[in-house]
Amino acid sequence: MKKILSLLTIAICFVFAACDDAAIYPDNQTMGAIAISVDETYKPIMEEQIKIFEGRYPKAKIKAVYKPEADCIQDFIKDTTRLIFITRKLTADEKKICEQKKIAVTRELAMLRDAVAFIVAKGAKSEYTQAEFTKILKGESTDVQLVFDNQNSSTVRYIQDTVLQGAPMTKNNYAAKGCQDLINYVQTNPKSIGVIGVSWVADNADTTTESFLKKLDVVGILPYNDSITRYRKPYQAYIGLKEYPYCRELFFISKEGYPGLGTGFANYLGRDGQLVFSKSKLFPLQMEVLIRDVNVH
Repeated sequence: MKKILSLLTIAICFVFAACDDAAIYPDNQTMGAIAISVDETYKPIMEEQIKIFEGRYPKAKIKAVYKPEADCIQDFIKDTTRLIFITRKLTADEKKICEQKKIAVTRELAMLRDAVAFIVAKGAKSEYTQAEFTKILKGESTDVQLVFDNQNSSTVRYIQDTVLQGAPMTKNNYAAKGCQDLINYVQTNPKSIGVIGVSWVADNADTTTESFLKKLDVVGILPYNDSITRYRKPYQAYIGLKEYPYCRELFFISKEGYPGLGTGFANYLGRDGQLVFSKSKLFPLQMEVLIRDVNVH
């Protein structure tokens, strides 16, 4: 009798523990709801990933808010989201702010390598040497206007910090109201060059991408590399081999301190989601990708 009571007591304890966990943790890796902040230059591919994840786990709801990179970081620091996707790790100063606010950064991981693409209207010049393009970025060639999706965009930071290494950028630039507005602007302004995440132009199977690519060309760049004699566009193989000169990476940064829905979504992206990245012509970093040489005539 005592043994039966002991077993019953243990069972009751487990029930109460489960209830306590449910009260403390309203979600787990496959169910619940979570809001995430995503660099808006990755909107097409992230919407596809969320669609697949929610289809696999019907009790999971991920609300993605697409913003400039700087705003995503502010969401993380202000504690309005526990998972963000941006093109870099947090800086030392940003981590210090997190420490002061008692925010524990639990994971930072690069999920894929993509690129910053440049788009022009049909009929405009669409091939440049990297030297020519550097002059445009610095403002030494003033007959072309650079167009960004947002003044706080990750593409602005990338050009300033990574490409120009802090050197002044051309003042002949324009900040659109998001990626779709940028695309519309470039289509009707032949002397402009749009600066956009390659996710918006890489997947030709997407009907939206296919429609606006009929009015646009993706710029090819001849890099500073004597062994490369052809202009490189931001195609998957050239991104993987870093032969296209303007590559970058997408990181997820999490402060989730338990195995919640953010952890589940990040784990999915690091496994099955890698194949989705690959099929979308991006270069996954958490799986092996075989690149073969092909003769192009």
